[in-house]
Amino acid sequence: MTDTARTGPDRTAIGVVGEAGTGIGGPGPGIGEAGPGIGEPGPGELPEHLAAVAAAPSVQRWMHRSGDDVAGARLADLEMLQRFCASLGTDPDELIAQCLRSTKSGDTAISAAGRRKTDQAISAFVAAEGASGRDAIVLGNKLRGFLIHNGIFMQGSAAID
Repeated sequence: MTDTARTGPDRTAIGVVGEAGTGIGGPGPGIGEAGPGIGEPGPGELPEHLAAVAAAPSVQRWMHRSGDDVAGARLADLEMLQRFCASLGTDPDELIAQCLRSTKSGDTAISAAGRRKTDQAISAFVAAEGASGRDAIVLGNKLRGFLIHNGIFMQGSAAID
């Protein structure tokens, strides 16, 4: 079976951008790709509510650059990002765009105000999720990692409050 035979047009694959079926860790189905069987979702099939999030270019970039090739970890990270974006009423690409601004010369630069607002939103989300101690730091840093892998520098607290 070829890589293209495992991924149909109705499936959403997360892996190396443009290389369906290879995933980050090498050949084989990754999260969102069809498993064995015709017409049956495989164990790595994305839930319907995450398909739009996973298809966003910023999410594809994050998954590719983060090197996270464990399907369960990817699914948990996608769910976390989806919940965060839903809490802000935005999508992943819009979240990145909110952290950018246009300069007078027409170039794109990082917006300090947008970055600060997003960092505050991350802190509020972590508190709303009920995370504390190390779990709060990990949750916040995973969200900041999404931004970092998309070119937005973010730095969270290293201390447990």
